[in-house]
Amino acid sequence: MTAVSHGEMHVPRRDITSACIQAEASILHELPLSAFQRGAPEVALQFMLRACADSSAPAIWHRDHAEMLDRHGHSEAAEAAARLAVRRDPDCASAWETLGTILIQRGLLEESCDCYATAVRIDPTFAHALNNLAVTLDHLGQLESAEERYRQVLRIVPDSPEIQLNLATLLGELGRHQEGLEIARKVRDRCPDMMRAHSLVAEFRSILRRRKSASSNGKRA
Repeated sequence: MTAVSHGEMHVPRRDITSACIQAEASILHELPLSAFQRGAPEVALQFMLRACADSSAPAIWHRDHAEMLDRHGHSEAAEAAARLAVRRDPDCASAWETLGTILIQRGLLEESCDCYATAVRIDPTFAHALNNLAVTLDHLGQLESAEERYRQVLRIVPDSPEIQLNLATLLGELGRHQEGLEIARKVRDRCPDMMRAHSLVAEFRSILRRRKSASSNGKRA
């Protein structure tokens, strides 16, 4: 095979320019992520703002920008960046999930719920969005819908102790303490360091004992 010398390569100048711009943009996206991880959030935000200033910046860059702004306490700017991300790519499930998380922190539960639901419609296997949707439905008082979503996410990540305990807590809210106790007890036995599991087991046992005692007293009366 004959080697091709540098002199025989003919790349159009516009292609070289485009490649350089894309490479620079990619570096600008990586720099803020690295700076943020190294504990320099202001530097990270400056780099990310420059990266997202490019009109061709993809939705996930605006999503990352939104998450950085949110973590640094700039909630309104974070919301704006997240909304820009979903406008840039309405099919980006992670951008919708990020927007939902920012909105729920601002107390906008119904709109947050819509964002999580959109993320799940785009990607039905998006476990994090499904769990957040269930939590939001719970806060909105839609307990049966929340239970359905918790069970849906547990079909994707069946061994998640946090989501199992979320479901157990919800069952307690629904008055189904025995079901909640069984789930919490299994989590406690598998993850003995999870204090939340121990607390739920103790709480449900106490409720069930009181219920049994009240029932016995009623029969004697």
